[in-house]
Amino acid sequence: MALKRFGASSHRYQLGAPLSGAEVAQFEAAHRVRLPEAYRAFITTVGHGGPGRYGGAGPYYGLLPLQRWDEALWQPRAEGVLAAPFRVDPGRSYQDWWPEVGLGEDDEPYTGVVALSECGCGIMVVLVVTGPGRGRVAFTAEFDEAPQYSHDDFLTWYEHWLDIVNPRDHIS
Repeated sequence: MALKRFGASSHRYQLGAPLSGAEVAQFEAAHRVRLPEAYRAFITTVGHGGPGRYGGAGPYYGLLPLQRWDEALWQPRAEGVLAAPFRVDPGRSYQDWWPEVGLGEDDEPYTGVVALSECGCGIMVVLVVTGPGRGRVAFTAEFDEAPQYSHDDFLTWYEHWLDIVNPRDHIS
């Protein structure tokens, strides 16, 4: 099989086994969140993470496993950080986003998100689990640039990647 897509040499177009409903419920209880339904359905029925260094078949370097949810955080994981709302409103344009969303220089900007995929150069794709963009997919950004929303939900984001994967790329 030809592995031409970015990240494919690591994940080899494979996903890990789905998580059980009980495993997801345990994660949600531990973090006091409810994962968006589209993502929850995917990781419990289709697959979760995978064999690559960055996870399984998916955009950029691959789909991260749920246990690596915190990879977009700028600070060490803290109690309640996932339950705290992600403050960036999907319908708003920001000039100076940190003060506009009420963040101080020592605050964690990526509360309320699950890391989905690493793009490289420090940019991550995240799924908002709490806050005004709940259920939406966004890209992280540099300190002075606000995160950008890209897709309305996890499945739309993942299906977009599937749509652009050329089947001929997989034939040896």
